[in-house]
Amino acid sequence: MSDPQTTQIKQLEKLSAAWQPAVEFLFGEALAQAQFAGFEIGQDIAKPAAILDETTPYQYKILIPSRSFTNQVILLADLIQEMVKGLWPMEKGASSTSLCEGAAVFGAITAIKQVFGDESVDSYLNALKEQAFAYYDAFSYVAVLLADDPQAIKKLRDIQPLLYKVEKTDFDQAGLTVERKMRDILLLTFRG
Repeated sequence: MSDPQTTQIKQLEKLSAAWQPAVEFLFGEALAQAQFAGFEIGQDIAKPAAILDETTPYQYKILIPSRSFTNQVILLADLIQEMVKGLWPMEKGASSTSLCEGAAVFGAITAIKQVFGDESVDSYLNALKEQAFAYYDAFSYVAVLLADDPQAIKKLRDIQPLLYKVEKTDFDQAGLTVERKMRDILLLTFRG
């Protein structure tokens, strides 16, 4: 690993240690079996991703694009999104839902607002709307869900800790009153 990458990974480790309590405050504790195995920096990737271990279920690394380090807002957003998804690491072959991706973006927006303020949030959301509408759309639905009940994700995860496995009946079981159409949209397989 090159010296600049070592510095970048240390920066990510420091940021993630500082933000983990906030992420868990928003969405609940990580799945007990979740094992975070560290960070990697990707030179030729466009967006962050979780790299699943092929042999150990729920073990993952977070891959951050090297270009994220050129913009502190993007770096924080990329990191927080993957940290949120790390609360319920995907199983091999599983598909994410709009609920999962929207929660991840919601976490990123919350962090951006706290660190950089409303202007940066507006700029980030405008960029999402123009360049990655599926993420913006998923965020919008999760924002409505959390506006109605700020504990909604935690309540759903109390029923099904792996958020990508939530089903329509889990909303009722969690005591959440959500219109059928909105449930359907939140539970769609995410195509981003």
